[in-house]
Amino acid sequence: MTKNKNSLLWEIISPNAGISYVFGTMHVQDEKAFRNIDAIEACIKSSTAFAAEYDLDTENYTDFEAVSSLPEGQKLSDLINPKLYDKVAKLLKRETGMKLQYLEHKKPIMIMNMLTAAQFAKDRQVSLDQHLFDFAKQEHKELLGIESFESQLEVMQNMPMKVQLKSLKDLALNFGKYRRGLKRTAELYLEANLSKITKKAKSTAGGMRKLLLYDRNILMADKIAEIASEKSLFAAIGAGHLGGKKGVLYLLKKKGFGVRGL
Repeated sequence: MTKNKNSLLWEIISPNAGISYVFGTMHVQDEKAFRNIDAIEACIKSSTAFAAEYDLDTENYTDFEAVSSLPEGQKLSDLINPKLYDKVAKLLKRETGMKLQYLEHKKPIMIMNMLTAAQFAKDRQVSLDQHLFDFAKQEHKELLGIESFESQLEVMQNMPMKVQLKSLKDLALNFGKYRRGLKRTAELYLEANLSKITKKAKSTAGGMRKLLLYDRNILMADKIAEIASEKSLFAAIGAGHLGGKKGVLYLLKKKGFGVRGL
């Protein structure tokens, strides 16, 4: 790989199909994340196909609702003690304006996602990854998915409830630390510090690293390699998947692709 490791936008060079790109996104609407948008859009324009983590046009709200909900007859207040429930309820109301009682049947990971999203500015109407997908669609690029929407739902389905509950408890009891961690993640993203982004992603995933990162990195690298061997591709995936010896960039290099930070 190039010496320029502090980059979120990478060229991957196939002997057969020429130059493709891999870009590390962050699922936020904060204007700061869009700072290099012109250069990124220029790379999309020069590519034949665009791939997000999954084809965003295939989202199915009904399937998402089913996977994001607790089993029928179960509710959050049955799974955590009353003191913790009250703490989470106050936190959710303060940070999002929503009442926990209306989300009683949602899995803990969904409550955590809402609390996380509330910590970032909403300067744009859509998140960075959605913006890139919409731009590629506007440019009439072939739209693909690195994973399927169903496989993304399967990841959520396979998250152990015990781990979700522990993570929600840790967040609620140490929210100040959690918020500082998110702020640091955003800073690392703006610095394009891949090694530290990777370290942070691994730390955040905790006991779910294999499920959330390593297994998916292999699948992503395989799919990107398959497409980029046939056509010029712009692939937009979460920045936490890029770096490290188990990351997508290293796996692509092992497959024989030239890899260069822009």
